[in-house]
Amino acid sequence: MSTTFARLKPPLRAAVLGTALLAALSGPSFADMIKFDGVTAQGGPTAQMFPVFIAQEMGFYADEGLDVTLNYSKGSSDAARQLAAGNVDWGIFSSAATMQTVQRGFPLKAIMQIYYPDTFDIVVPADSPVQTMADMKGKTIGLSDLAGGEVPMTRASIVSTGLKEGAEVKLVVAGEGDPTTVRSFNEDRIQAYAGAKRDILLIPAQGLPVRSITPEIIAAFPGDALSVRLDTFEEDPELLAKFVRATLKGWAWGMANPDKAFELLKTKYAAASLGDNPVAKDFWKLVQTYYTAPDSVTMHGTFLPAAWTTYMEFLQLGEGEQQALAGPIDLSTVLTDEIVIKAWDGLDIESVKGL
Repeated sequence: MSTTFARLKPPLRAAVLGTALLAALSGPSFADMIKFDGVTAQGGPTAQMFPVFIAQEMGFYADEGLDVTLNYSKGSSDAARQLAAGNVDWGIFSSAATMQTVQRGFPLKAIMQIYYPDTFDIVVPADSPVQTMADMKGKTIGLSDLAGGEVPMTRASIVSTGLKEGAEVKLVVAGEGDPTTVRSFNEDRIQAYAGAKRDILLIPAQGLPVRSITPEIIAAFPGDALSVRLDTFEEDPELLAKFVRATLKGWAWGMANPDKAFELLKTKYAAASLGDNPVAKDFWKLVQTYYTAPDSVTMHGTFLPAAWTTYMEFLQLGEGEQQALAGPIDLSTVLTDEIVIKAWDGLDIESVKGL
């Protein structure tokens, strides 16, 4: 028995063993499994990928005859390139990267909304005189990386308030919510910080309370989506429905059993990022908000096209490198609910939650 498995509490260990045994007895043989590999924008194992991890652990993918491997990348742009190049079968990355990749001539099909809200934010110290983005004129925003996933929404936030990047608002690299970020604030090198919400959680933990100044309309941008190449979508929609159905089961079980899911993530699948993390529990609560759909969504995983349209319009603002999209794309050819609807057909999600 592995040390990771041994650390699980007896009830969870029994549930895992029971599920694995059931899968072994009733599921397809390993030789019959279809290899279906994917990539995420995450740089390593993280709780944000919990539906995939739970589906692997509980045998949901195996039940569908799938052998799924999750690979990691250097961010959304890199993950989208990996998918477009044919290195993987599916990818989970930002809506901005999806639209940019399509505009560059690589036909992708977004088949499932993974995170409903955007996972980035712009914050200032709690006692800062800056109240809104409009107050950032003549000031500097720190980023984790000048090519990071937060850049499109940061630029959209600047443009939405009538300011100009460079001349009126500067962008500089200032860590990932770590001591470098806090030091940059304390030395007045930056007056705001834009980054992943998970990284921002680390700033108050170091004694610097913060608050958000992200414009409301920007905060409503859609988060990451599950995408495949157009040829995959056209050639085997049934395979995609199996994958999405198993992923939905992983989502449902994790959301219904948050304590058990956290224990499994912390001790096995995302131990490196959660094990000694002082904000691990807060991060897990944050992740659950990513996977909570607005009330208007009646079938989890379906899209909110209006949110994508708004984001697309903002991505076209600005000039030069500030303009993330050179023009509009036809979102009706990119977004589809067809696979999610198929996956939900006949799915007894309540019985999954009780496993």
